Amino acid sequence: MRKLYALSTLVGALLLASAASTASAAPLVDRFHDSFSDTFQDNVCGIDGTSELRVVANVQVFADDTFKLQLNQKNVFTSAATGKSVLLFFAAQQVNAGPIDNGDGTVTFVTTFKGLPEMIKLPNGRVLSRDAGFIGFNDTFDATTGQFLGQTVSPQNGPHPDADSGFTLFCDVIVQNLS
Repeated sequence: MRKLYALSTLVGALLLASAASTASAAPLVDRFHDSFSDTFQDNVCGIDGTSELRVVANVQVFADDTFKLQLNQKNVFTSAATGKSVLLFFAAQQVNAGPIDNGDGTVTFVTTFKGLPEMIKLPNGRVLSRDAGFIGFNDTFDATTGQFLGQTVSPQNGPHPDADSGFTLFCDVIVQNLS
């Protein structure tokens, strides 16, 4: 989820930079769809292996500098050392807003997920961890330097064991099941 969150935050920042802020009614200014598959060498939680990734994304960009991303991502990661695999699945709606001027020299970007932002399971097997429901991340940066200052999680509704663990559960589950 951390890689996906970082990627989606980067995509969001690029989209926000290109969106025009023209009206308070937030009309739709752009939309696009993409889907792709890829297989590549990867390292997840210190384990070398191969990822087989399938992604379907629908993006809507609004005039108020927000965007909505509906994403379905399936990644089967196989350990090179053991041949064991895990399925990393994401099927959620993500809404991004920001930068929001906090009036104190900082800005905040707000990212909310609704749906299934993370599920780890054995392929054709049991669920190992599942974050589901609604969760919001507020990332604050120094407005001048761009330095990351911190993150708060709010609101949160639903089981979010990985988020509740400070995102340490992800690697704990991966390492335990691929070793």
